[in-house]
Amino acid sequence: MTLLVTPVTTPEEFQEAKAIRLRVFHEEQGFDPVLEFDKHDDEPTTVHFLGKDVEQDKYVAVGRVLMDEANRSAKIGRVAVLKECRGKSYGAALMDGMERYLQTRVDSFKLSAQFDKKGFYEKCGYQRTPDEIHLDEGVPHCWMIKPTNV
Repeated sequence: MTLLVTPVTTPEEFQEAKAIRLRVFHEEQGFDPVLEFDKHDDEPTTVHFLGKDVEQDKYVAVGRVLMDEANRSAKIGRVAVLKECRGKSYGAALMDGMERYLQTRVDSFKLSAQFDKKGFYEKCGYQRTPDEIHLDEGVPHCWMIKPTNV
């Protein structure tokens, strides 16, 4: 398994990313499709990523990063791997690829993890903050952080 993680650079790639997000967050997890896409998707400081299984020549993973270059931080979100492709380390490879791509531009990463997925992010080196659990569309989430020097 080789996952090639690259930033989205074309409208066609962005459509691929949106399709994966809809499959995972709407069709599978039941999130409102209207709320899945927001103003951040089109901001010039947002970086979208796609993960492509090189052997299958197929996009299987997606992530979005909201850059705050003034504070040298990045908020990772909308991380998703197609259901049929899970359990193959694509998620960890996607996180690593996004972090490597951005590591010279930021000092830390943060994310709001679905609470039942926090173990995955802990394996990727993230630590839960002491903030209270919060709800996003009724689903419990927790804030997690990771400095770039880890």
